[in-house]
Amino acid sequence: MSFGRLGSYAASAAICVAWGCAAVAQEAPAVKAFHPAGPLPSYDVATIKPANPSQPFGGTTLRKYIGAAYGVPLAFGLPGVELQGSQVIGGPEWIDKERYQITGKPPDEMRDAMQKMPSEQRRQQNEMLEQSLLAERFHLKVHFEMREMQVFELVPAKGGLKITPVNPSQPGDAAKPPKPGEMAPGNMSLGVGQNGLNVLRGRSMSMEMLINAIRGQAPEIAGRPILNNTGFNGNFDLEAFRFVGLAYTGGAASAASAADPDAPSLSQALEQQLGLKLVRTKAAVEMVVIDSIERPTEN
Repeated sequence: MSFGRLGSYAASAAICVAWGCAAVAQEAPAVKAFHPAGPLPSYDVATIKPANPSQPFGGTTLRKYIGAAYGVPLAFGLPGVELQGSQVIGGPEWIDKERYQITGKPPDEMRDAMQKMPSEQRRQQNEMLEQSLLAERFHLKVHFEMREMQVFELVPAKGGLKITPVNPSQPGDAAKPPKPGEMAPGNMSLGVGQNGLNVLRGRSMSMEMLINAIRGQAPEIAGRPILNNTGFNGNFDLEAFRFVGLAYTGGAASAASAADPDAPSLSQALEQQLGLKLVRTKAAVEMVVIDSIERPTEN
């Protein structure tokens, strides 16, 4: 089983000034980091290797891996936009530049049990394993701070939701080979064109998957957290969700690069295609502050 997650900072306070954060009084955060109860489980075997530098999407940066492990994932998007709106602050320069291929194999008994867990419980088990790996192999130490920052609420548009619920993906679905030309349940793909046209497709995807895809590709959101206030907590399919977002500026053009003068903005696409609306607001957000981290120990 393999688990892979998508400048120098003088002080976390300086970063928050740059990103528009402000310390707030202790209150229930709108976005909370994952704090596991009890001791952390560990992988039986974990391998950490430098990613292939010729592949810009290969591997993961440590900031992105830390965000996933603490339940505050960085925006899914093109390299270079990952820091925008991040809830993981502080740390040395190399955690945003060096990319690693990280794989882990849980103990057999745990792996078998995880296959039978509901998706939320299985996600938390993965995050605990990742937190353990970060502590053991990178000697990561963090603390948590509450800060007020700009966020967005995703709510139903005036005409109501235009989303058709489908059956959620089941444990083991992702491992089953799909039919030719068919996407496995619980997966999505994002085509990014050199003209800025983004095309998102998904099968049995959650609202959280949609949110994490659009927040990293839309300049108006700039990677900031999006709160799911749609009232929809199921799964749905996306055939071709088209919107104008960030453009891909390197390598060969993708299929999304064809001229499309009628492509809508993200706000227009959400309302027209899905019956959703983005509302800008401010909220208390729990930040993961890196106290110390080291390059990985040997495998």
